[in-house]
Amino acid sequence: MESRKTDARQEEVFRLPSWEQLPDIDLYMDQVLLLVDRSLHGFPGYEERGLTASMVNNYVKQGVLPAPIKKRYGRQHLACLLMICALKPALPISAIRAVTERQMEAHAPEQVYGDFCRVFEKTAEEAAMQTAPADAEGDAADRIWGAALRAAAEQARAVRLYRAAFENDCEDTVMAANGEKK
Repeated sequence: MESRKTDARQEEVFRLPSWEQLPDIDLYMDQVLLLVDRSLHGFPGYEERGLTASMVNNYVKQGVLPAPIKKRYGRQHLACLLMICALKPALPISAIRAVTERQMEAHAPEQVYGDFCRVFEKTAEEAAMQTAPADAEGDAADRIWGAALRAAAEQARAVRLYRAAFENDCEDTVMAANGEKK
């Protein structure tokens, strides 16, 4: 019986395509939008916002996404867009840009995306385990409120972690530029 519960929970876990599953040929904008929409179909909240060409262009202008090469987007672009779309409900674009830039400076794009997918999947599995209908106690409103409040608390935690990691860097940079020491 426990095996069936685990199997059902595993089916509920949303997974992103791996680096190897992303096309190894460059795509045009309409193909990118289609691929991202198909990859994120069923991801909570994605259908409500989706991804548009103007959003992609804004991400390029804001430096969150590398510029396309001759209007074509490769694996790195696709991986970045999937990460942006997954993180956007919880973090401001400036935070997504800062964290992604730091990771891309330290690691190859396929490693960054692979690490992201690993954390994404682990988090999705944990969420599925917490929200399994067979284990639910209390009435529906209590479960809904609890899940929403946990999500809000985790979002606040993500913002605090970002500020702690990146605002200190900003202060250090400003102080160094001014010739100051801590």
